[in-house]
Amino acid sequence: MGIIIFFFGTIWGSFFYTLSIRYIKGSFKDDKYKALFSRSNCPECGTKINPLYLIPIFGYLILKGRCGSCKARISLLYPFFEIIYGLLLLLITSIHGVNPYAFCIFIIIGIGITISLIDLKTLLIPNSLLLVFSICSVYPVIINKSFLDNLYGMLFMALFFIIILLIFPGSFGGGDVKFAALIGLLMGLELSILTLETALVSGSVAGIIYAVKTKSGFKSKIPFGPFLTFGFIVSIIYGREIVLVYYRILF
Repeated sequence: MGIIIFFFGTIWGSFFYTLSIRYIKGSFKDDKYKALFSRSNCPECGTKINPLYLIPIFGYLILKGRCGSCKARISLLYPFFEIIYGLLLLLITSIHGVNPYAFCIFIIIGIGITISLIDLKTLLIPNSLLLVFSICSVYPVIINKSFLDNLYGMLFMALFFIIILLIFPGSFGGGDVKFAALIGLLMGLELSILTLETALVSGSVAGIIYAVKTKSGFKSKIPFGPFLTFGFIVSIIYGREIVLVYYRILF
């Protein structure tokens, strides 16, 4: 069962990483939703990829890391993300079991990682992926039966970023505000606070390291989407345990 779950995760990993590349390269500027459904092709020569070579990990090994048509090198990031997603699905199912809820959480995290990769390269968060993220969040919100708490989470995240933008204009993009609000709707108030805390701490550390390494100063603009994603992944997987630790310390 573990092997099947891992392999199923790698299939989605291949899809999500390919999707991020399409958005980054602007392959479907006129129709962003088309990027979700089009067949894979070689980014160098445009040749449609044989379904045999689309098998995660094995396809890369069979091709020896090169396009079967033009022999252009295929990035190692493809099998890397396939493995990461396979392990991620194994982790999620080990916590939540093998059920629709676990799969839905996995897809939501996959979309979040895709958004992060796009934001890293373009400093943009596509509205089309935010829409998919919101649609996939409906099922977990319904299952948890805490609509008011989810609404409080969305308001908390949105208001925080709006206030920061009013005090420091341009510190965040509109995509960050929308992404944060959707995460708040998914997570609820308590886990939204944990998500934001994790995102701010990790973002601050990364920003300091980047500023020192590049000698560009602390006014450098870095994408915040990846840190929001990191925050909500931590909250989804370990959030309840971390909140309980907080309560034990405080009370």
